[in-house]
Amino acid sequence: MKKNVSPRGKRNRLIATSVLLLTVGFGTSRLWQTITGKEIVAPESQKTATKPTADTVVINATQLDVPLIEQMEEPSLFNGCEITSLAMMLNYADISVTKNELAEAFPTVDYLDANGNYGDPNDGFVGDIYGVSIGYSVYHSPIYELAKNYTNEETVSDLTGKDFSKITEQVAAGNPVWVITTVPMAPTNDMEEWQTKNGTISISWNVHSVLVTGFDSDSIYVNDPYGEKNKQVDRADFEAAWTQMGSQAVVVQKER
Repeated sequence: MKKNVSPRGKRNRLIATSVLLLTVGFGTSRLWQTITGKEIVAPESQKTATKPTADTVVINATQLDVPLIEQMEEPSLFNGCEITSLAMMLNYADISVTKNELAEAFPTVDYLDANGNYGDPNDGFVGDIYGVSIGYSVYHSPIYELAKNYTNEETVSDLTGKDFSKITEQVAAGNPVWVITTVPMAPTNDMEEWQTKNGTISISWNVHSVLVTGFDSDSIYVNDPYGEKNKQVDRADFEAAWTQMGSQAVVVQKER
């Protein structure tokens, strides 16, 4: 049976309807949430992304144009990938020096000493960098110290032991980064221990050094002193190899 509605009831209904219509322009979802206690979730097509501020901008891809130097260019450095990568980094920072000038200035240690201890790559290049006799590698500390001789302490940073994101931050800022990795730029299964005068260290005969020149979400780009500019490698594999080899990295910031 139809109920009779008094004039007062009609007026109340009219007011309620007007209020409801007005609230449409001021946030219908909020009214619904207040009445029902349920949260309104907008469809994906209607969601708007928050614009990043200057403090939240993140660069997700960068590629630097760093001139390639090959270690086998005459006069060659058969075991000199670390020195050659350093030469590329210094040259990009407008410091004119050749790979062979760096090799001549670089500290070296004997491959084996009189007590049968292996040389420590944390002290200098182990063995013969020119490849006439056996040679191994050099790690970050001597590279960092030599770089300071050609610039100043304010522009050189040893990033060893830090998160890989520090490398990509430097590259995004326009600074290529010297690193220790492996020849395949992926984890290696030939790690072994050496007894040095300073204690036991881990080494791999797959050790290699490159200059990181770019990155994106899936890849890392490097200048490989074996002869390839902006070589693209898998990012996950590269990060894993870098970690396996001690998370070693050095950067020279270009003065602007």
